Order: sequence, then structure tokens, then C-alpha cells
Amino acid sequence: MASTFIVGGFSWLLLISLGIPIPFTHCLLFGALISPTDPVAVLGILKTVGIPKSLEMKIAGESLFNDGIGVVVFVILLELSGGGVDVTVRQAFSLFLTETVGGAALGLLFGFLAYRMLKGVNNYQVEVIITLALVMGGYTLADRMHTSGPIAIVVAGLLIGNQGRAFAMSDLTREHLDSFWELVDGILTAMLFLLIGLEIQVIPFNRA
Repeated sequence: MASTFIVGGFSWLLLISLGIPIPFTHCLLFGALISPTDPVAVLGILKTVGIPKSLEMKIAGESLFNDGIGVVVFVILLELSGGGVDVTVRQAFSLFLTETVGGAALGLLFGFLAYRMLKGVNNYQVEVIITLALVMGGYTLADRMHTSGPIAIVVAGLLIGNQGRAFAMSDLTREHLDSFWELVDGILTAMLFLLIGLEIQVIPFNRA
């Protein structure tokens, strides 16, 4: 959030000094867009250094939560800056609480339900499917309830990744679960960069 306002403020001052009038909220949108850290690059560097796995997971979790907050801030600013809506502290605070606190509460609920199901099952195939359903279904439900899907799933993942791994999974389940989600992470990361590349291809670079 601090980076959003710092980048947005400096961008606004720079554009004003260049004679380009632009609403301050639009500059904040730009700040919110570029402020989240790049977890792929960070984790790539950490793996080459050879840090302990536990520290790598903590940094990855922090990065995901940071990305979730970045999405929430962007959505709030986008809603406040569109349609001629006046930006007020009360509106911003209300939206922020709805997105973050509501998302975290739903994440705890979804994570607890998944934890109870994992604890009652001793089959790694079923347990992998439960975690997949948690991510897909939990994100969709959070989005339909107008709360933050990323924060809900990050909170649910923290619950499953700590309490679930310790008390509701066997060693075999943990091994297969880690392998499955590492594969999904690699596939989605590759798709992300592919989509970014395709998006760049449709941007016109015409000189004025």
C-alpha cells in the first residue's frame, strides 16, 4: 500500500510537471498495478542460493499474500475512480474491509471445511482433489460474495499448509500433494508468461 501511494504520487507530480493533467486516482491505479513483487523471479533467485525449504515457503507465502493485497487495492481504486464516484475515506475503508476481512474470514471457513474432510480421508488421490476443489470452488464463491478471492485462498492455503499437513495428511499424501501443486505452479507460470507475450503482441507501437 505504501508503494502504491509513493509510485502514484510521484507519477502524478511528474505528469503534472509535463503538462499532462490526469486524475490522481488513475496514478494510484498505476501504482497498485506495479507494486506487487514478482514471486517467480524472487523464488528463482532463492533456489540458486540454496536457502532452506521452510524459508523459501515463508517467502512464497508472503509474496502471495502481498499479491492478494495488491489485487484488493487495485480493485478498490478501480471502483472508486470509475463512473464519476467521489473518493472518500469511508468508501475506501469500507471496500477494503469487505475485500480483506471478508476474504480472510471466508478463507478460514473454507480451509477449516477442507481440513475436516482431509482428516476424515486416508487416500492421497481424494485428498489432492479436495485441495483442488478448495482452490477452484473457494475462489469462485469468494468472488461471487464480492470479497477477495486471492486473500481467501491464501488464508485457506496457510491453514491447510500448516495444520492440514501436520495433523490431517500422511507422508505419502504430503509427497504427492507437493508434487501435484509444484507441477500446477510450473504450468500456470508458463501460461502466465505466454499470455503476457501474446498481450504485448497486440499493443500498437506507432510513433505519433
